[in-house]
Amino acid sequence: MKTAPLRNLRIGALTRPFFATHLTVGLTVGLVVALTTSCMVDDADPTTFEPLAEEVEEIDQIQQPEAPLPENHEGESCTYDAHCPVGSPACVDSQCWDGSDGDPCDYQSDCAYSGNRCFAGTCWDGGVGDPCSSDSHCDGSAPFCADGACSAGEAGDSCLYNNDCSMGAPICVSGECSAGGVGDSCSSDAHCGESAPYCSLGSCSAGEVGDACQFDPDCSPAAAYCAFGECSAGEAGDACDVVNDCGPAAPLCVVGDICSAGAVGDVCGYDGDCSMSAPLCSLEKCSVGAEGDACAYDNDCSMGAPLCSLSKCSDGQVGDACAYDTDCSVDAPFCSAFDDTCQTGEAGSPCSLNADCINGCHFGLQQCV
Repeated sequence: MKTAPLRNLRIGALTRPFFATHLTVGLTVGLVVALTTSCMVDDADPTTFEPLAEEVEEIDQIQQPEAPLPENHEGESCTYDAHCPVGSPACVDSQCWDGSDGDPCDYQSDCAYSGNRCFAGTCWDGGVGDPCSSDSHCDGSAPFCADGACSAGEAGDSCLYNNDCSMGAPICVSGECSAGGVGDSCSSDAHCGESAPYCSLGSCSAGEVGDACQFDPDCSPAAAYCAFGECSAGEAGDACDVVNDCGPAAPLCVVGDICSAGAVGDVCGYDGDCSMSAPLCSLEKCSVGAEGDACAYDNDCSMGAPLCSLSKCSDGQVGDACAYDTDCSVDAPFCSAFDDTCQTGEAGSPCSLNADCINGCHFGLQQCV
């Protein structure tokens, strides 16, 4: 049997105490150095430690990068809705979508995030022209579902019924919304609004004086007569074709195709153009034919002054002007040449000719004898 060499045993035994001793000394020296160093910090140059601060800043920048990490957005590939971000939550055709107007869809839920509806594989916001089957499918900018499309219901927009149109153009005429204002298309008064309630010749009209018309019902009460294709009040001087074109204040359609009251002095072509208060048409003006009224013939004068003498109506009594005996009445049958007045021709009547008297004229006295 071999025994360990004495040298080796001794060295190992000696080594452990030696190592412990030197370790203790080393720790003691290190502690002294550390304490000495800490006491010298205040006197040290500050720049001695700057490289260490810069290294810390570089490490901090690496740990906290400025740019955010990329996130999923609309158009990212997916298999299920769960693969899509909150802002684009619908997975359709293997891509994420937010369901905004025009985005593809399979279900209503694919468009719900943007508040839209799914129809025929597309999300719609219910704006003008978007497909619909009821008003609820349309938004505030086009609240009416008219013939399968959302519409604002404004003048000129397509419609089937009045309720396809807005308050500003509430009437559906020939497939278009209309306000029923002046000039708007119509086929009956029902197609016209309050400002132009009469459908005249295919257009809404106010029926005021001068507005186009075909019949009296095309005109308003203030211009109730349709004369020569225009609404008229039928007042004196207004155009007319027949008496029915004239109002009660001027009921006669007289020469010149104008309405007339037929009162004294009103224009006329014959007696029929004059009223009962001035029934005689004399010198193209209505006249009573009373004493002194203008005349051309005896029939221009009334029964109270039946003789037209010197262009004025007269009853031919003593002293009335005359040109001929025919200008005088039976009560004063002689038109005296002495003063061109009607006289009885009896004794004492003025005369200048025997013809001025019943029994002759005394020329010296210029009186009938």
